[in-house]
Amino acid sequence: MSSLLSCLPSNDKKQPLMPETMKSDDVIPVHLFDDSAAARGIVLVWTFRFEDILNPQKLRDALSELFGMDGWRKLGGRFRMQPDGGLEIQVPKRFSEERPAVLFTQENHDIPMSEHSLASKLPKPNGKITTYPGPKELCSLGLSSKAPQNMDDYVNGDTPQFCLHVHTFTDGTLVFITHSHISTDLMGLASIFKAWSLVLAGKSENVAPMAGYRQDIFDDMLKSAPEVRHVLADRILDRGQFDEWSTRTLSASQQCPDIQSRTLCIPKHSLDKMMQEAISHLAKETQNTTPFISEGDVFTAIACQTLAKYQGEGSHHELLTIMAVDPRSRVKSVFSPDVAYVQNSPTNIFYFCRADEVMDMPTGKLALLVRQAIQTQTTEEQLKIATALSVDSMKAIKMPVIFGGIDVTAQFMSNWTKGNLVEKLDFSPAIEREAAPETRRGKRGHSVYYQASDPSHNTVSVISSVFVVVGKDYEGNTWFSNSLPAEMWSHLMEYLEQFQ
Repeated sequence: MSSLLSCLPSNDKKQPLMPETMKSDDVIPVHLFDDSAAARGIVLVWTFRFEDILNPQKLRDALSELFGMDGWRKLGGRFRMQPDGGLEIQVPKRFSEERPAVLFTQENHDIPMSEHSLASKLPKPNGKITTYPGPKELCSLGLSSKAPQNMDDYVNGDTPQFCLHVHTFTDGTLVFITHSHISTDLMGLASIFKAWSLVLAGKSENVAPMAGYRQDIFDDMLKSAPEVRHVLADRILDRGQFDEWSTRTLSASQQCPDIQSRTLCIPKHSLDKMMQEAISHLAKETQNTTPFISEGDVFTAIACQTLAKYQGEGSHHELLTIMAVDPRSRVKSVFSPDVAYVQNSPTNIFYFCRADEVMDMPTGKLALLVRQAIQTQTTEEQLKIATALSVDSMKAIKMPVIFGGIDVTAQFMSNWTKGNLVEKLDFSPAIEREAAPETRRGKRGHSVYYQASDPSHNTVSVISSVFVVVGKDYEGNTWFSNSLPAEMWSHLMEYLEQFQ
């Protein structure tokens, strides 16, 4: 997800003593790309709203059973800090009530969500392009008093990596999952959700084996690294350049006090209009078959133009959009579709453009340039080279490789659509009371809305412009979770207004 959002810790207080190591614990490594500076600074609270009333104990029992299975046991382990500052995982020999695989808490409410002070504020679609308060404002709803909120809480307590907190209302259920980004990226989380749902359905024999308990699967990306250069090899930031760039961009971020985190909903009919316009731009310039562009390409193009307008009229600033990309489905010589890989990927796509060139460019044409950058940088060979470069970069700056320049203005783009979390998370076996058919908006036992945010305030992001495509709901609405300066929000909403 946010693997390149470098974070600067600001917690200088004296650290408490860490818990003693249990001699019977199995000590295993935290893999290289899981222990990045950014991952250490991010704890995610996931919120899932269900229309059905679910049995919280069944959810807990199924997740605990999953984390007791071979390979999957890693996710029930505890983070511990080593003397050299590195992290390791200590996995209990047996999970128990005293040392559970999952930290579980629940709250029951004899009221509907609409009467709860926070639950009532969760976004609901209204058929229009609309923004809502960002997910961080609702994080407290998903955190029990025992839940960790930063890495210090993890290493200084005997806390499992995953926390499950469930609110039951008279008209539905809210399920919260809290975990450190060190544990996994989005696609790894999708594998957890699929396996959790299988165990809940009594189909544990169908759970995919989980790789990476001790051996880092990304080591296999290095065994047959091709003898060609990365297409952006000339733009690698070395340690000095990275320090200069991050200092400059951090200063710019700190001088922008109006960064706003909001949730954005675009209805299906509006997105259809947006795509039709973008495709029409290409149809005008091609005589035969219109080139393919995806919704994600168009979203990225809009993000580029929004950032360009933020630079001001006539700006020649070079802009960089960093897009997270998952190699699991692309590097077929290393990854199998029948295996779960619950780790963090170091691979990203870097799209460069100049503000004055893209500000008024037809959106479809810009989306095609984005598509071409993706195709060029996501071949198996290029992803392997990027991984090898990231190994060197992690050793130098504790971050995956970054391409750019000291004067580049960067933003981050993450598209969660391929994770398909709404479909992966099937809690229908845990339903105690179903939603009324006349009010149901989604699929039985599946979430009708979800979001994620980091509740911690002890880090500062170097990149202040972040676009996240959260995904689609069952009504066809597309949801975003963006953190942008107020002026960028104004430019974005002005553009979207034409598709109402």
